[in-house]
Amino acid sequence: MSDIESDRSLVEVRANLDLPGETGRQTKIFAAWLACLFAAIVLSSIASSRVGESGDAMFRTDEELTEKRAARVRVGLPVGLLLPALLTWIIHFQHRRGGGHARGIFVDVTAGGELRIWGRGYGTRVSLEGAEVIERLVDVYAGRLGAWRQRRLKVHAKSAARGGSGEIEIATRAVPDDATLGLKHEGGEGDCVELDRADFLRIRDAVLAAKTSV
Repeated sequence: MSDIESDRSLVEVRANLDLPGETGRQTKIFAAWLACLFAAIVLSSIASSRVGESGDAMFRTDEELTEKRAARVRVGLPVGLLLPALLTWIIHFQHRRGGGHARGIFVDVTAGGELRIWGRGYGTRVSLEGAEVIERLVDVYAGRLGAWRQRRLKVHAKSAARGGSGEIEIATRAVPDDATLGLKHEGGEGDCVELDRADFLRIRDAVLAAKTSV
């Protein structure tokens, strides 16, 4: 089988939530506020300095000082408060469940018998030949997102795929019926991407089918 044929996706889905990406979301928000506050300080100082430039600083009236303060507020409020608040909302919106950030992450099973996850900084693949496939239930807590139970699929490769690693784990929200499957129940961290349930089951079935055929 040629490399092009072996890399062809048999099943390809998009992620629904990037839990490991929560740290990146927080970093983006912090950077947005820091940049906007710095810009607000600089721009409000410039705006204030342009008010009453012709007068002597020692003889400024209360009216001129009030105008300078007003100039600072007119610039500092929107740039230092409203703009970062808007940017924070946009970042939250992008990183929400089913948002644009998560939908840029792809999980697929290839014709060459590999499970891959790629996009948004991901780039990992594992070979399914001889791999150990483990399903389990995991209770996770993810800060602002709250706590919930996941059904997870972990693929631990017998040997690392080319340019890949030895393990990939994906998840979906658990449903009550999952408790009847006899899966091991554990606590854990939000350390893997989450898929819609239908997409998770498609990947699971493709993994199990590819594992037996390679």
